[in-house]
Amino acid sequence: MTKTVFSISKSQQAGSAQRWCDYMGEVYYPLDCTPLDPRSFEGSLTALQLSNLGISKFTADALRTVRRQQLSGTEEVVFIFPTREREHFGHLGIEDEVGPGEMYVLNSSEPYWTQIANKTQNVTIKVPANCVRERFPLLDRTYGRRNIANAGMVPIVAQLALQTFNMVPLVDPQVLKRTEDNILDLMCIMLETRNVSDVPESTTVALSDITFQRLSSFLSLHFRDPGLAPEHAAISLRVSLRYVHKVYQLHGTTFGRELMGLRLQEADRLLRAPYGKNSLPLPISEVAYICGFSSQSHFSARYKEHFGFTPNERRLNPSEDTA
Repeated sequence: MTKTVFSISKSQQAGSAQRWCDYMGEVYYPLDCTPLDPRSFEGSLTALQLSNLGISKFTADALRTVRRQQLSGTEEVVFIFPTREREHFGHLGIEDEVGPGEMYVLNSSEPYWTQIANKTQNVTIKVPANCVRERFPLLDRTYGRRNIANAGMVPIVAQLALQTFNMVPLVDPQVLKRTEDNILDLMCIMLETRNVSDVPESTTVALSDITFQRLSSFLSLHFRDPGLAPEHAAISLRVSLRYVHKVYQLHGTTFGRELMGLRLQEADRLLRAPYGKNSLPLPISEVAYICGFSSQSHFSARYKEHFGFTPNERRLNPSEDTA
C-alpha cells in the first residue's frame, strides 16, 4: 500500500511536460503527455496503490495524453470519472466525450488518446483486467464508449474511491482490503446495471435517497453563498447536473425550493434571536446578506410570501407562529 503526491506549479515550468509524463507513468503506465501551453501548465496528481486497485485523483490544465501500442505487458484497465469539465477520448476506433457524473473505460494494451481542458479534475481507478473479467465477463464491450454504466451508481463509486484516501493510514490493512473488494464489486454492478430498467425499483430509490441526503448536506453548508447554483452541487458531488435535477424531482421538490427554504429558515432564526440589553439587533439588510439574498427587497418579499408577515413584523412579534 503506497500513497504518492506529485505536482507542477507555474514556478516549475522547465521540463514540465516530461515530468508530468514521468508522474503519469509511475502512477499508471507509460504515456505521452503534451500540454497545450507548456509555459503555464499546472497539475497535481495524488495516487493510492492497494493490492489490486490503484486509485488516483488529479487536476490538470489542457493536456493531450496518448497511449502507444503495447506488444506485451500486463493488461490493465482504467475507469475514469470526470468530476469537472468534459473529457474527450479515442479508443478502438471510437471517439467520444463524457462529463461529470459519467465515466469511461480504457484498456492499457490497446492504443488510445485523451484530451482535457484547463482545470480538469477526475478520479481514476486502475485495475488488472482479469480482476474485472472474472466478475464482469462483458468488460471488453465497454472500452471507449459512453453510457456504459448505471448513472446512479457512478458518483457513488467515485465518492467511495475518494473516501478511501482518507482511510489511509487510519484503518487496519484488512479493512482496506475489504474496502478494495467492495469497490471492485460495485464497479462491476455499476456496469451490469447500466440500464435503469435493469435496476430494481428499491435500489434506484435507495441511490437517489443517498444523493438527496448528500445534496441536503451540501446546501446546509453553502446556502449563504448568493451565487450558489445547481452546477456547484453537481461538481461537488461529482454527478451530472441532469441527475441533480432528477433526484430533486423524485423527492417532489427542486434545488431552488430547498435552497430558498434554508435561507428563509436561517433568516427567521436570526430575526427571532434574543439580544442583550446593550446589544442591537442585526439590521434586516444584514440578515438578508448573511442568508444569501441579493437584496433586502427580494428578501422581504420572499419572507412575507413564505411566512405570511414581513421581517419587521417578525422582529416585533418573535413568538408568533409561522404560516
